[in-house]
Amino acid sequence: MSAATHDPFYVVKDELAGKLQEVERQRGLFSKLLWEVNTASSSDFKEVKRSLNREVRGADGQLKDLELTIDYVDRDRGSFPHIDDRELEERRKFVSGARAAITSARETISGEKTRQKLDADEAAHLSATRGAYGAKTDIEMANTNYIHSSHAQTRAVLQEQDENLEQLDGAVDRVHRMAEEIHSELKTQSDLIDNLEGELDETSEKMNFVMSKLSKLLKTKDTCQLLTIVVLTVVLIIMLLLIIFG
Repeated sequence: MSAATHDPFYVVKDELAGKLQEVERQRGLFSKLLWEVNTASSSDFKEVKRSLNREVRGADGQLKDLELTIDYVDRDRGSFPHIDDRELEERRKFVSGARAAITSARETISGEKTRQKLDADEAAHLSATRGAYGAKTDIEMANTNYIHSSHAQTRAVLQEQDENLEQLDGAVDRVHRMAEEIHSELKTQSDLIDNLEGELDETSEKMNFVMSKLSKLLKTKDTCQLLTIVVLTVVLIIMLLLIIFG
């Protein structure tokens, strides 16, 4: 089984590739609705915009994870012998392409042309509903314009709050996922330490047993003397083996 199978980079890469495909699909739908409907009154457009924003934020989060893995490998090349310069460059190219795709999607959502269309639709929507309050005189029309302007500002504020809440929700999910990963890693390290302590205790008990037997055999309780005898015995055995097989 190849090292790539166990490499988390490829797991996140596959997930990100799928998310970028979904971003591109929704981006096409967003662009289609942007120029075909009045965005100020179309619920379909607003839903697509919210969904596209969520997908872009999700893709950006995964991309940042990949960027961190590349930086980590770049700082400690010796710990990743299976990742050569060519492989690292291929990873950088993928990340660069993904970053360009996300930047392009954000430009589609909030670029200058999009803002101009949104402003024009908002103005058209207000114009279409201007007579709803029965305004006849200039003063009444001014009051009506003020009401519509206030409504437009309120809608803009509410929309911004919705987007901020969605961003916060995404950040909370990301922090929660990171906390779970940290907890899992800490548990793994704790288990390793417990196992090591158990092995050390077992080894210590065996050593004490051996030293006790040697003490009885050699009629001494001097630990240093016993250790010296053990070391010399091992050296003698090694020398005999060298003489026999040398």
